[in-house]
Amino acid sequence: MIRLPATVLLVAFMLLGLVMGGPAHAGPAHAAPPDEAESEDTGLHLLREAAAASRARGYSGTQYVTTWGRFGAVSSVLEVRNVPGEGLAVRAQPSGLVQLVDPASPAGGMSAPSEVMLAVMARNYRVVTAGEGRACGRRARLVDVVRADGTVAARYWLDAAGGPVLRRELLDGQGKVVHAGAFVDLTLGPVRRASASVPDPGGFDLGELPGLRARGWRFPEVLPGRLELFAAHDTSPGYLYLGYSDGLSVMSVFVQSGVLDEEHLRGWHAQRRNGHTIWIRDSAEQEMIWASGGHVYTVFADAPADMVDAAVAILPHEPVPNLWARLGRGASRLLSWVNPFG
Repeated sequence: MIRLPATVLLVAFMLLGLVMGGPAHAGPAHAAPPDEAESEDTGLHLLREAAAASRARGYSGTQYVTTWGRFGAVSSVLEVRNVPGEGLAVRAQPSGLVQLVDPASPAGGMSAPSEVMLAVMARNYRVVTAGEGRACGRRARLVDVVRADGTVAARYWLDAAGGPVLRRELLDGQGKVVHAGAFVDLTLGPVRRASASVPDPGGFDLGELPGLRARGWRFPEVLPGRLELFAAHDTSPGYLYLGYSDGLSVMSVFVQSGVLDEEHLRGWHAQRRNGHTIWIRDSAEQEMIWASGGHVYTVFADAPADMVDAAVAILPHEPVPNLWARLGRGASRLLSWVNPFG
């Protein structure tokens, strides 16, 4: 992840069409009611087609990705290249770091949600068509992902020529765009035959749940914001990974035995929340770390901040000392000053 000069950031904002003062800051965005002749989830099949194209069709291009967080905007420039059968390679500029990533993961921009993720999305939202538009100079079909209250949680610009997702935005409950990713140039390879389609690798990874429970791990299967547990496993003694998703975003929780060495948390900011100390790092992802009950909890999420805050609040935290406990500790200190031999 890289920070860009102000001039490049301005170009990125203009390219994404997200200049301050636009509709994202005018209040919650509401989707138009779907045509009565259409089903409730008119856009789900379009997302499924775009996800299949993102895996099965070769393409290359440049993407701008911007996240608006507590400490301002953080942007990235990514060079991407998808080779069917090999995967999606992402090169971050100017670092030149290349990663082979799953397009259904946050690192892959969640541009090709798996069938399981689409099922979670359908349980939590309505997915409806929203007309046509343009992105990256290409004709696009628009899809809105709508909350129960009618506000838009996400918008997709899907390539009308059978290519990948051209642009994707996440909006918080107040209608503010909190994450946006878009191609600024794109080259598509030839359409592959249906018989050569790439299988969907997505799925729930919960086979270890009984063993984890037997080993004493306790954790919620659902978090606020309709985040559902889709992966849980431990890779070494005292280390646990939990993956949650609402179909749009992913929140990863890592739990490790030990204590938090706060002296080495350079670049992190301490915040007090409900009497607890949580450390937050300025990045494109929501990153938090804290200690509780002999364990250290680390959270990485590409979800809106209000959703992450609500989810983090119900995870384990050290108990807040009550008034009598605080007074007791204060009295003990006073007595130690009066009676140094006590």
